[in-house]
Amino acid sequence: MSATIQESKVDIHKAVKSAFSFFTKSFAHEIIRNLQLEEVELSEDGHFWLITLGYDDPAVTAKNSLSDIIIQGASSLRPRPLRKYKVVRVDSETGKAVAVKIRQ
Repeated sequence: MSATIQESKVDIHKAVKSAFSFFTKSFAHEIIRNLQLEEVELSEDGHFWLITLGYDDPAVTAKNSLSDIIIQGASSLRPRPLRKYKVVRVDSETGKAVAVKIRQ
């Protein structure tokens, strides 16, 4: 029994726009900084666009490595926000975002 691969009716740009819209509405209560598109892929069966969005979480800071300190000097000693990622699943036929999850 072979799996049928669905051809996407929604192009990549519409899927990305839908993912951004869904994300900003869903997380409107949180402080989100530097939201950016990180990755886009079509699921193996062709049913979903998987849109990875990254953002800086100002509540959590990343530790600076020794190489950061050596290369960037004292300015790298300031705490920097930790980058977080979420995957928004967009239906490839309707363009509707149907799910979001944390990308590990």
